[in-house]
Amino acid sequence: MGDHEVIVYTSENSSQCEKLLDQLSQWDINYKQCNVTEYKEYLNELQEAGIYGTPATFVDERVVLGTQLNKIKQALGIADQYQSYMSFDR
Repeated sequence: MGDHEVIVYTSENSSQCEKLLDQLSQWDINYKQCNVTEYKEYLNELQEAGIYGTPATFVDERVVLGTQLNKIKQALGIADQYQSYMSFDR
């Protein structure tokens, strides 16, 4: 699924970031990871966009904050059915 440019801004020691990256891998989505903890320039990029938390996923020009899997799937064009929310398996 290489039709979209996917960039995921993450923080170290964030279980939500790790779960999101795992889910993208399960969906076979190629993505670029930008670690804001390790690289201050990525943090600056996010803040310039008015975003102050991670994970933040950019699909082409669309941004999805947090772990809103249905919104990410919709942006990727892989949404199978509408659900009002989706949580990770716990």
